[in-house]
Amino acid sequence: MEDESFRDSDERGGSHIFLMIPDLQCRVRDNARRSLLWVIGLLALQSSCGWVEPSAIVITAEEFRFTPAQIEWPAGHPLRLLIRNQGRERHVFHSPELFGPEAAVTWHQPMVELQEAHAIVLEPGQTVELHIALSPGLYPFRCWIKGHTGMEGAIFVTESG
Repeated sequence: MEDESFRDSDERGGSHIFLMIPDLQCRVRDNARRSLLWVIGLLALQSSCGWVEPSAIVITAEEFRFTPAQIEWPAGHPLRLLIRNQGRERHVFHSPELFGPEAAVTWHQPMVELQEAHAIVLEPGQTVELHIALSPGLYPFRCWIKGHTGMEGAIFVTESG
């Protein structure tokens, strides 16, 4: 294999030698094309099989607030909700509207401790993941532990369109 090279000068009068290895360049370019085609094919397969993961919203519980406290979400789009306790104390995610009898909630780990069937108890460092299909409306949530006053928020689900 024979290397080709050429010289290039910069504005200060210095010169640089660039080695051209045609065979290596072709192999790199071919591998990049194959990889790109593989990724495109995988994405096409994923979308055609319904493997599309719902978008995720992370709600963080800390002393003494939920972040974000206000969430707007379009109806008809599945919501992947991650509720994460990053505080030093136990927190509760209480929402009768969200966890009510008509709720379409899918849990993605063993069932967590529910109190009053409308609240998730989160120990420090714990994260809960659930997928929810929501109708238009307001879904308030709060932590009802004594001393956690003001730790509240809401998911506002808007009409699609």
